[in-house]
Amino acid sequence: NALYRDFNNSDYLVAIDDRMILELQTNKDKIKGEIIIPPEDERWEAKEYSPHRRRSNAGMNAMLEAIRRGHNMLYCLGFDFILEGERSIKNVYKGTKNYEPATQSTTDDNYFRIRYCDWFANQHADVKFIFVIPDDAATKSIDSKNIIGMKMSTFLNKLNN
Repeated sequence: NALYRDFNNSDYLVAIDDRMILELQTNKDKIKGEIIIPPEDERWEAKEYSPHRRRSNAGMNAMLEAIRRGHNMLYCLGFDFILEGERSIKNVYKGTKNYEPATQSTTDDNYFRIRYCDWFANQHADVKFIFVIPDDAATKSIDSKNIIGMKMSTFLNKLNN
């Protein structure tokens, strides 16, 4: 959702946090693509997943929006909750506006996020989820058969060829 800060050619930006939504709306003249703000009810884990719904994250909502638009192969970048260790709770925009310490996920959050992501992938068995990760990163265990990992160098080679 803060991708526009570094790239000015995105097709879509998805935001679910009120402060990030305000930032996007304030800067919409700098944004080339469409800003998607899901309804409040969709900013939480699906009711079918758990009656104890937790707040979702913009990445999960972005995947849902891509699926709704008919995409069945998703390259997923920046999903830090799938990484092992300390690195997994350091968002790329950590410490910048709207990404202060109070908004940071915790190791416990990441456990629930990975379980929800696994469930979500199983609900969309016809979609291939390719999570692009740093070359030197280890990932957490994911059970879904339609989720695979790809090293960043492989992804960049694919883009350039």
